[in-house]
Amino acid sequence: MSRGWLPTAPPALRDPTERTTLTDPGRPLLIRRARLLDPARGRDEVSDVLVENGVVAAEGTIGPQPGSCETIEADGLWLMPGLTDMHVHLREPGGGESETIASGLRAAVAGGFTTVAAMPNTLPPADTPGRIRDLVEKGRMAGTARLLPVGCITEGRAGGRIADIEGMAAAGAVAFSDDGSPVLDEGILKEAMAAAGRTGTVVVQHAELPWLEPGGVVNRGPVSESLGIPGIPAESETGAVESTVRVAESCGGRVHLTHLSLPESVGIVHEARLRGARVTCDVTPHHLALDETEVLTSGSMAKMNPPLRSGRDRGRLVDLVARGWVTAVASDHAPHAAELKAKGLMDAPFGITGLETALSVTLSVLTGGPEPMPVLDVLALFTTGPCGALGIPCPSLPPGAPFNAVLFDPDETWTPSRRTMFSGSTNTPFLGRPLRGRVKAVWTGRRIFRDGAFES
Repeated sequence: MSRGWLPTAPPALRDPTERTTLTDPGRPLLIRRARLLDPARGRDEVSDVLVENGVVAAEGTIGPQPGSCETIEADGLWLMPGLTDMHVHLREPGGGESETIASGLRAAVAGGFTTVAAMPNTLPPADTPGRIRDLVEKGRMAGTARLLPVGCITEGRAGGRIADIEGMAAAGAVAFSDDGSPVLDEGILKEAMAAAGRTGTVVVQHAELPWLEPGGVVNRGPVSESLGIPGIPAESETGAVESTVRVAESCGGRVHLTHLSLPESVGIVHEARLRGARVTCDVTPHHLALDETEVLTSGSMAKMNPPLRSGRDRGRLVDLVARGWVTAVASDHAPHAAELKAKGLMDAPFGITGLETALSVTLSVLTGGPEPMPVLDVLALFTTGPCGALGIPCPSLPPGAPFNAVLFDPDETWTPSRRTMFSGSTNTPFLGRPLRGRVKAVWTGRRIFRDGAFES
């Protein structure tokens, strides 16, 4: 099978810092016989796509082009709009030993994400218009994925006084959250929803009742009991989801519940939506793929908040995603330097990396079972879903649109490793595990990534 420029060398042998200079922004590009998957238009069909000057010029069956046109034979490959991850941690400022904006955005592109929303729990936190502007500029300077800042709801993420939401929105923030901590004061939460409503943004709530889980590090259940360590109960999440939904319904505000780990939490959101509440939610790839027993083999690499839940809860969560009860899948990319995760299960920080593995893991879980979810519906969880929740335009690939696109091989098997991943950290239980499906190329008007290397 001919695939144009696609390599014959194993991808794992490539140097992740390598850059190529083969792209020509002015050169036409013809992608032949790709499976075009465009959730915003409901398109799932084999098609040619012609790109001229960074814009989709035509689609369908396209005849021969001049010799100056680059051609990619894409039989068996998927062509999709650039993906959006609405929940990532880029650690800058203050955590550069774990991740920088530049390394995090490179990891995003390698995973097929051309837009990411960066959470504000940095040092110092993103709680002023000036800090939001700094993030926007650093993202622009990186020249890879688009960085959309999420500002703090409260000053210093301390929960006591509402931050300048309208000023931060004017500076470029698309959402507001104290992620890593919940906003427990209902008055502040209502005020934040009102301010977000005036600016066309959204409040993102980390659903947790901390007083129910003092010192908890894993799910409360058989695993925590066998290890003799404190567990985090389900009620910590479901109680916070219930209270947040109640506040939103009482004031008519819009809120997004992030990284839900329990089917009961998703059910609360679904029932509220049926009542007309303006509530959305996301889940993570790791909560869909792994359960609490992963802690027994991966230790701190499987420590996250919310924790991995029981096998039964994981199975029910997958089922609710397949039913369409969840708005988006978000990686909750949470890099930590190796020395931090080496502290052991009790003392290591919560979180795992996820930008580079999210698409492969999610597709494997949702399309690989006895009742596979349609691929287009899975991709909507990374495109129309998060964009709708954030209230931002969703990339799509009709003629006349900017070519913000990803070429993906659904059959290629690859193994995440420290040598081939772009994130500044590799704290993931998927390290060393073969995954199916890999990003081959990414365009944001021009091609910026091709077969494991960035183009300058």
